[in-house]
Amino acid sequence: MNNLKGVFPPVITVFKKDGSIDLQATKKHMDYLINSGVNGLAYFGTTGEFFSLSLKEKKEYVDEILKYNNKRTKILVGVGSTNKDEVMEFIEYLKGKDIAAILLINPYFSIYDETEVEAYYNYVAQNTNLKIIIYNFPQLTGFNFPVSLVEKLVKNNTNIVGIKDTVTDQTHLIDMLNIKELKEDFIVYCAFESQSLGALASGAEGFINATANFIPEVTVGLWKAYKEKNFEQCCMYYRKMCQAMEIYKLSTPLLLACKKAVYENILGYDGYEKLPALPLDNKKIEKLKSILKTLKID
Repeated sequence: MNNLKGVFPPVITVFKKDGSIDLQATKKHMDYLINSGVNGLAYFGTTGEFFSLSLKEKKEYVDEILKYNNKRTKILVGVGSTNKDEVMEFIEYLKGKDIAAILLINPYFSIYDETEVEAYYNYVAQNTNLKIIIYNFPQLTGFNFPVSLVEKLVKNNTNIVGIKDTVTDQTHLIDMLNIKELKEDFIVYCAFESQSLGALASGAEGFINATANFIPEVTVGLWKAYKEKNFEQCCMYYRKMCQAMEIYKLSTPLLLACKKAVYENILGYDGYEKLPALPLDNKKIEKLKSILKTLKID
């Protein structure tokens, strides 16, 4: 059975001034998230800026993550790249490590058609025993997985176990739940906080949402309250999750505002950003601090 249900924050990557990864910040953030009751952690997602890291950096970083985690929680690892050979090399490196599953985004920049995306996922899935979670993010990749394609991939590959459906159309996410008729323990992860309560009510069984980086107790609270059928608490946490989305409006890409929220709410100091990313200006920082105050739970 699939044991990957629940809250998996897509963890940010904090950089030092020289562009290297700040391991001290990584460990402090990991401890905070685990102590907040998350079900696992997802590294090298979009919020983790996988696209700005070399394969060498990813290998070294994942080793540090796993060592420090010491089996305390489940770890998902994003392996996406525009280079298939690099993807396969990273997957081979992860073989035998304490990884719960990999997050696999389709190749991006050049937009491939459905037949090509299907061939790519079949190839990767048939060349690893690791569990695979499809990462669908059409806003950034230019390709939106239709339910019919995911059904074919699930039929052909027993190790494709779920999808992170980062789509603004909640109907698309709900339609993905029909795949449970083919694979009972297939997991659909919700990415956008505004969809969270409706997604749970429709049968979604997990969250990989960026605001869980800086206020994990809210997403964890919704997850637990829903399981306990405490719908008054569900509504309270849902409102907080929607409020937290206001932070997304403060930067492009939105991950930069999420990182600043982590610096403010958890780390107590700022990391550095890699160009072309820049830190938020003072006006946006003040707005961010104001939003964070509204998210406190009485």
